[in-house]
Amino acid sequence: MEMLRLEFDLQHHLVLSRKNPNDHALIRLILSTLATSKEIANLTKKDLKRKGKAYSIQLFGEKRRISPLDEQTFNLINSIEGEKPFNLKEGEIDEIVSRYSPKDRKYTAKSLRKAMIAFLNDSSLFGIQIESLSSKELEDFMNDFNPLFSGVWLDEEGLRDFVLNYSTLNNITDPRKIAEETGIEESFVVSALKSEKSIFSLAKKFDSERFIF
Repeated sequence: MEMLRLEFDLQHHLVLSRKNPNDHALIRLILSTLATSKEIANLTKKDLKRKGKAYSIQLFGEKRRISPLDEQTFNLINSIEGEKPFNLKEGEIDEIVSRYSPKDRKYTAKSLRKAMIAFLNDSSLFGIQIESLSSKELEDFMNDFNPLFSGVWLDEEGLRDFVLNYSTLNNITDPRKIAEETGIEESFVVSALKSEKSIFSLAKKFDSERFIF
């Protein structure tokens, strides 16, 4: 259950930040590459690399490292004006991350990065520790397990699940209010709320039934 909640928190940042392209690019950068605040602040567009359909990025923090990058994040960062996309201090980066956090849990760049690492390590099913992978292994891993690379968190099914979970966790059933808070089209929210129950409401029902004697 905790991993399902963790996934919701990560998707929450991703979905709600779409209202601001620059903020969305920053959130995606953390979730796509596990970038630290220092790496984000040091980034320049010269650090973005493309080879065919493969995208990568040089990151400079405590040391230089190269990370795979999903195509949409690559394009978003490239579209930001100026050679240095994120001319921000650590506190300013944390403020942006916090802005798109769930109402009951506030994240910083560091804790969002930590949450994504936990999610990815759990997703692999093979006990793989992502931070120990070589560059090629990391590229294969991200393509297989990172939802930003496949796009599933923002496709129709992913957004439908998000709406259902958002409604349950925030105890909101008004489609207009959900649409206003999430930036998702109201007509889509209406359709999603009619489709099925959220996994969180089903889990609560299951837990309550377990203890009926």
